[in-house]
Amino acid sequence: MLKADYRMNINLPQSDVWNYLEDWSNWAKQVPGYQTHRNVSATDSIWELHGKAGTITKDLKLYVKIIEITSPSTVQFRVRDSENRCLGSGCFELSGLSSRSSTLTCLLELELKGLTGKMSAPLIGSLLPTLLEKFVQRMVKPLTEADSVALPL
Repeated sequence: MLKADYRMNINLPQSDVWNYLEDWSNWAKQVPGYQTHRNVSATDSIWELHGKAGTITKDLKLYVKIIEITSPSTVQFRVRDSENRCLGSGCFELSGLSSRSSTLTCLLELELKGLTGKMSAPLIGSLLPTLLEKFVQRMVKPLTEADSVALPL
């Protein structure tokens, strides 16, 4: 099981961040390698990604399911690829630090199955923390830019 987490303080109230976070269409485009996504239902969507690690490239179709939304603090989700070789779960946890700032934590766990999964696990495991950090920073960037505070990527 591969695991990564990333925590970020944001100079915005929890309610502002939550209004953005609870609609995955706001942030799906910030996933590294994003190509497109479509909503299948209120809880299910299909995301198409183009992954690249060194000279290895792969197109992925991910099925994302929102398991639970607890306003204004938690979004739990599951993810799997079209061949059920990559299974995962994760969550976003949002907490208010003050009336003007909040903390966003993203947790992600992935299980890679099959021979290819076992072979690629060390590489993906080493890249996962950096990819998650980049994703969270990109995800909140539109919020902070609207507030005239830019985040370096």
